[in-house]
Amino acid sequence: MPDSQKQKTRPLVVVTDDRFGDAAALEQGILGAAGCDLHVADCHSAADVAAAGQDADALLVNMAPVTALAIAGLRRCKVISRYGVGLDNVDQAAAAARGIAVRNVPGYCDREVAEHTLGLILALARRIPERDAAVRAGKWNAVAPGKRVAGTVLGILGFGGSGKAVARAALGLGFREILVWSPHISGERIEAFLDGTPASLGIVVRPAAFDELLAKADWVTVHLPLLADTRDIFARPAFAMMKEDAHFINTSRGGLVDENALAEALRAGHVGGAGLDVYQGEPLPLDSPLRDLPNIVYSDHSAYASVESISELRRRAAGNVLSVLISR
Repeated sequence: MPDSQKQKTRPLVVVTDDRFGDAAALEQGILGAAGCDLHVADCHSAADVAAAGQDADALLVNMAPVTALAIAGLRRCKVISRYGVGLDNVDQAAAAARGIAVRNVPGYCDREVAEHTLGLILALARRIPERDAAVRAGKWNAVAPGKRVAGTVLGILGFGGSGKAVARAALGLGFREILVWSPHISGERIEAFLDGTPASLGIVVRPAAFDELLAKADWVTVHLPLLADTRDIFARPAFAMMKEDAHFINTSRGGLVDENALAEALRAGHVGGAGLDVYQGEPLPLDSPLRDLPNIVYSDHSAYASVESISELRRRAAGNVLSVLISR
């Protein structure tokens, strides 16, 4: 970076990788008004991050790898703010060792993920993708009848922001029962969040053990973080516990699922179908065991995305930077 830039007293914020396609215009407005300079880089490696951020007071990060190597090259950085909920691509321990704050944006897309989850359930139940393809091919009434969602059992694994949003949004679809599993779940916690609404609608919403949920749910939807003890939590034993012809929905993290095991269960017909927004490899590799299975509804890791959620994400990520820079 030129010496003239190094002499500036205005804080420098570096966007490591711009996935929104407008050179961080929204962030430019927010941070510029607060007296910061902003530079948009194109980082694909840890070395790129180290080079682009060596004189930065703050980083705004999308998917760039902010590893220990990258962090070692940050000479002035006070905060790393990630566009998103997950922090998988940021070495938090390395940042903490350097006194660098790490921030994320929890909750910005809970509604979107809930709507997308229910959209996948309805697409599977009503066989909408198959009907769309048939009509486009000039066919009519060529697809077998779908299923009624009302009266079935929904299982929600994880009761953080998106899991709660799914539980609330699902109340209007007439599920007979909604089962919830989470490491720290309780009936009181569920009731406090839903404030008695399920009872007024004649719906039972209650905590369930992991095994019980898989055995009883017609729809299993996953809203768990990817941690050491949740990686591949859905493998052959879990799919074997699911009831015959149940459906599996994942809008959370691809690493939660053993994709070979899911593909086997789908091909065998034990799992009736799946709605998937996330995968172990993204974009979905050509050799993925999940590719081109007829009983999957696919989407492209877009459950989080709406015009409104992305705007909120960018505003709050920039706000995270300012909150730390101002405090220091």
